[in-house]
Amino acid sequence: MKVFISADIEGVAGITAPEEADPAHADIKYFKDQMTREVKAACDGALAAGAKAIVVKDAHWTGRNIDPRALPECVEIVRGWSGHPYSMMAELDKSFSAVVYVGYHARAGSAGNPLAHTMSGRLVAGMRLNGVPASEFLLNTMTATMLGVPVAFLSGDEALCSEVRGYNDAIETVATLRGVGNATVSIHPDVAVRRIEAGVGGALKRATLKQTMRPLPSEFVFEIDYVKAREAYGRSFYPGAELIGEGTVRIKTRDYFDVLRMMQFCVK
Repeated sequence: MKVFISADIEGVAGITAPEEADPAHADIKYFKDQMTREVKAACDGALAAGAKAIVVKDAHWTGRNIDPRALPECVEIVRGWSGHPYSMMAELDKSFSAVVYVGYHARAGSAGNPLAHTMSGRLVAGMRLNGVPASEFLLNTMTATMLGVPVAFLSGDEALCSEVRGYNDAIETVATLRGVGNATVSIHPDVAVRRIEAGVGGALKRATLKQTMRPLPSEFVFEIDYVKAREAYGRSFYPGAELIGEGTVRIKTRDYFDVLRMMQFCVK
């Protein structure tokens, strides 16, 4: 079994404020450590379930948050950003048996996490895929599905876990916190670690992961709403894109990779 882990920080236990996710701020140190602990727990759960190879994508901000020394020696870690359109799923391919998400968070516009956003909180007010508000979970799961790799597990805030269950209740979830206005209510960080290890182990032991995958849609209508309308204008000249209203850019395609390529060039 070969497992791919994509890890973010805004859904780890206890995180609440933007400073705690900002590499330039001292407050991030504790939460980088907790992110590392939760990723290690996911690795340990995967190994207990029979994984022989694990690749971890550090997928928060600079892509340089996880302490590699804390991970099992068999783990390979992808740090930084290569520029590939797979982005938070960079280095995923068809050879993997399953995908695991750690530390994921609610979509832009959600009240479920004070740190909710989709890809870029500075630039993007929201995204929609075929009319559905898009989280990073949804966008990345479409990437995995395109490659034929099932998603087995996700940890993160309660609002996102609810979205995941609505999308595919075969995906195991562990809720680490819930948003209340600009605050959070979180489980203990040690409890989060134990639940993630057990959850990943149990999810990967299921023999039906492939059978429970949702198929890709036959076509995609992808829309990006920008925080500032002026940001949409120039990006509307991206090949195949059109400006909808004042602050939204849209493409229509039958190839999901076109969606990923658009984000690579239009969300920066």
